[in-house]
Amino acid sequence: MSNDKITKRHDSSSIRESVESHKGGKDVIFRIVEAYGFSSRQALCNHLGVSQSTLANRSARDTFPADWVIICHVETGASLFWLTTGQGHAFETATESHSMCIAHKKITNGMLNDVDDFVIDKTALPEGLQSPLMVSTERSIYLTDRYDGEILDGMWLIEIDGLVSIRELIRFPGGRVRVENGKTYFECQVEDIKVLGKVVSRTEFL
Repeated sequence: MSNDKITKRHDSSSIRESVESHKGGKDVIFRIVEAYGFSSRQALCNHLGVSQSTLANRSARDTFPADWVIICHVETGASLFWLTTGQGHAFETATESHSMCIAHKKITNGMLNDVDDFVIDKTALPEGLQSPLMVSTERSIYLTDRYDGEILDGMWLIEIDGLVSIRELIRFPGGRVRVENGKTYFECQVEDIKVLGKVVSRTEFL
């Protein structure tokens, strides 16, 4: 019998033993948070749609969260063996998860407010992003990225007079910019605009 088959049988036995023991939940939850790339257990609660008290009870009772382990494995590709036992590598076929956790903010009354993070497959993202951020408005979700250059024509996440918005900008000679919002627009100087990010993509709700 090959060493590979022996290893897989050993891994399966260890996983089954961990699941059937109904113990070790506290450490498993920490590994699930790590696999997703979340910075807190609250972010995991938000993603799974469970209350803080539910997670706290499972952690305090050390109850094995088999359902969360399966969801995490399917969504991130993390190793079942590592999630259940803490042994081996977190990701068997890659050095890191194929999922990425991106901060998410919503524009409300000209202010950016934190909302639940996004978990996205990295293959669905453009290459070369420096600091991606998801920004929601009433009818759209925008993927933005940090931008350090001059303002060019396009969609931007900006701040003017302390109010944040997503606007289309058109650059004119002489340092002037046309700021468009549907059928309305105005012009101002480049220095009147604080750039918070460049829009990379947009998803609209019908």
